[in-house]
Amino acid sequence: MTRNVLGRGIESIIANKPSPVPTTPENGLMEIDIDAIYPNPYQPRKKFSAEKIKELADSMKETGMIQPVVVYRDKEDNKKYYLMVGERRWRAAQYLKWNKIPAIVRDITHDEIIVGALVENIQREDLNAIEIGEAIELLIKEMGLTHEKASERLAMNRSTLTNYLRLLKLPEAVKQSVISGAISQGHARGILALEDNTDILTALSKILKNNLSVRQTEAMVKNFHTQRSNVKLQKDPDILKTEEKLSRKFSTKVKLHYSKKGSGKIEIYFNQVEEFDRVYQLLFNEKEE
Repeated sequence: MTRNVLGRGIESIIANKPSPVPTTPENGLMEIDIDAIYPNPYQPRKKFSAEKIKELADSMKETGMIQPVVVYRDKEDNKKYYLMVGERRWRAAQYLKWNKIPAIVRDITHDEIIVGALVENIQREDLNAIEIGEAIELLIKEMGLTHEKASERLAMNRSTLTNYLRLLKLPEAVKQSVISGAISQGHARGILALEDNTDILTALSKILKNNLSVRQTEAMVKNFHTQRSNVKLQKDPDILKTEEKLSRKFSTKVKLHYSKKGSGKIEIYFNQVEEFDRVYQLLFNEKEE
């Protein structure tokens, strides 16, 4: 007795290539040219391991594509498809140089595309914390949602959603460390409690150098805050007052370093180019030409 896998005969599996899948209302499947399929523009997952794609390709070479990909049609070109589910399988099929792959075509809305791509990846635990945060941010922007509404659409706790978004405020070096797996989301959340990027990067360096656990990182941050508080208590009240006045003037963090000899420096902090431009214009009373 011949065993069918998604409408394909056992002989096609032995031949290591997909055979035609009839398009019928009963199975909802069709075979699509692999070159007519494109990655989902809202795919939150940014990196795919070449090694794992090869491993999947080796498996598919033996067993075929047991589970079809899910795609949706381009609204302007009905011969063009975008992936909803199964990008790893699609990439593995490309590696094997297959011409066609089995697919389920869905008629879905723009909102469903964004939410579906994110939820599918989160449920499969394929995303790192930064990718999840970026995907949530895109969801909120594209659909005009509040944090509360976004958490409802994703069936995610509101505080969890907020924590993912907060990670996006971290310096790029920290975010890349999360993406690469050098540090965990717990490490990132721990050092996020520090006051400025310089402190955060210093903490990152200590975590990587000493291979600190999340608990050790939290203890380090707590100790850091204690040291900062002690320094602040020892600081001249007049210097603190001047710092506060400068911070109000520039609407950003300002630090004043002053020695008994009369020398010192002023540090004005900014987090993005637009903020730097604003501070620059305040300093020099200049406007962009």
